[in-house]
Amino acid sequence: MNKKLFTLLSLLVLVSMVLTACGAAATTAAPATDAPATAAPATEAPATDAPAEATTLKIYLLDYTPDTIAWLKSDINPAFEAAHPGVTVEITEGSWSGWDTTFAGFFAAGAGPDIINLGSEMNTLYGESLADMDSYLGESAWPDIKNFGPALENAKYDGKLRGLPIFTAPRYVFCRTDLMEAGGWTTGTPKDFAEWEKFAGQLSKIDSATNSLTQQALIPVDSGTMADWQFWLLVYYSLGGELYKADGTPNFDSPEALATTEYILKMRQATYGPAANAVGSLPAGQGSVIDKDDATQKDNGGVCLAHSGWAAPAFDRPIWSDITIDPFYGDPANFPNSKPVVLAFNDWLAVADYSPNKELAAEWLKLAFSKEANNKWNETMSLIPARNDSQYGYVTESAQLKREAELASQYGVGFAGIFEAAKLSTIMQDALGKLVTEELTPEEVNATIQEQYLAALGK
Repeated sequence: MNKKLFTLLSLLVLVSMVLTACGAAATTAAPATDAPATAAPATEAPATDAPAEATTLKIYLLDYTPDTIAWLKSDINPAFEAAHPGVTVEITEGSWSGWDTTFAGFFAAGAGPDIINLGSEMNTLYGESLADMDSYLGESAWPDIKNFGPALENAKYDGKLRGLPIFTAPRYVFCRTDLMEAGGWTTGTPKDFAEWEKFAGQLSKIDSATNSLTQQALIPVDSGTMADWQFWLLVYYSLGGELYKADGTPNFDSPEALATTEYILKMRQATYGPAANAVGSLPAGQGSVIDKDDATQKDNGGVCLAHSGWAAPAFDRPIWSDITIDPFYGDPANFPNSKPVVLAFNDWLAVADYSPNKELAAEWLKLAFSKEANNKWNETMSLIPARNDSQYGYVTESAQLKREAELASQYGVGFAGIFEAAKLSTIMQDALGKLVTEELTPEEVNATIQEQYLAALGK
């Protein structure tokens, strides 16, 4: 009897010990299932976890200032690499010279940089080869996207984000008021075609000894020929022109297109004279063509410049006390749909569809395009940030940039949505070259562009 009781008691003790052990195990394991504080970062910021193997995020940038590259390498890339153990960021610097061949090579091979620096019009050219980044950069994934202004449209294709815009760099009309007044022009920047033609004849000066210009009234991008396809588009858009018809075919046979080409020719002739007796171009100067030469204090020769801020004098130059900034006004007397325009260029960074690092690329873009970073990036270039909330500090402290930002907001027209832009550029430059040499009439120039561009589009 005692032996049975002893055996029973032993079994009870053993069961009790097992139950206690199970309870202890359950109590110890509970925090692992009820402690989101340690698990959340892995789900909220997976990019901070070390990748399975070393990864290089490759970024291809074009023609940025040394200050820009130095800042990216000293601030942005180290911060990104610290947050993403095992990842190295590699920046390659390229040039806008020969960009089309370089980019075509990347996309044909299906290999190259993860992030590529593109120009405004290239969303339609390369859109099908770029990654849909909506799931990484759309508002549901990154609320900051709502802070980007109209430039964001340049970074889309087929309605989907393909990357992010860096800056807005519109083409303004910068004019030297002191030279205008000295030449007897007191009505400010010309506001229609007739005024511009008169202005060109009145303010351009020729050295009879050398038969070349010493002062040029208007320098539209290309001072030597005045035939530039981007300036043509600026003038065309100011008349209310549309690049494509409703059926998608080019619109170079429109009245607005003919008036634009005629304007280019008349301005060229008013400045240089007829092609058969054309005078020589301005001599090369130091710095901006509307500035003064530091060594001689002589003017570089330009009265008005139709270009972006890149070609204008540095903001700390004393000449700014005599420079105005305006849009191009069109020709309202002859085209009622005319409107003041600044043609806005927006460089942007796109993610290639072949990239195996799309999520990492998005994380780098978020860091480099934060409110503070987009401000700093553009400060290195004295340009207007693409993010509206980044337009503070140096932007508002500079009278020039403040004016430029206001004009861009009010009159900006995007240089985007151009199909086969590289081919159109070649077609237009060739035809406009024959316009200024008077090998072709304005009607023949437009017909040539229309025909060749239709062929390039496969229409």
